[in-house]
Amino acid sequence: MPYSDPKFPVVNNDPSVDDCINSLRKRDYMALFGLTGASWGYGYMVGKPLRGATASTAAAIGFTFASFVVLQDTRSRLLGYKENGVEVKKYGLCKIQPSLKDVEKDSRFPHKTGLASPEMKPPLDWKNYN
Repeated sequence: MPYSDPKFPVVNNDPSVDDCINSLRKRDYMALFGLTGASWGYGYMVGKPLRGATASTAAAIGFTFASFVVLQDTRSRLLGYKENGVEVKKYGLCKIQPSLKDVEKDSRFPHKTGLASPEMKPPLDWKNYN
């Protein structure tokens, strides 16, 4: 993932898996159960000789995929890359917020601002390298 400043306020700058699971929304649960159920149905339809085993295997694969998608979405909300109004109300803001970029005053004379502030991508410390 490239370094860039989040567009929404940061709730947790280093969320763990437990933090992500604790902040799941109803939509995340619906996605988890929906993808798992859809993959079970697909496994049942295409697995003619052994429908039960194929459906169960497809459901396990679908659950794994759905859990990765849901955790990625939740982590993006906690880091501020997606809309996170509910999480801000529930958990509050993180102490370290990225500094906002200056708005270009004249588009005829642009200047490079970069995509990331020093809070999101700290400068390299070359003293430890030999």
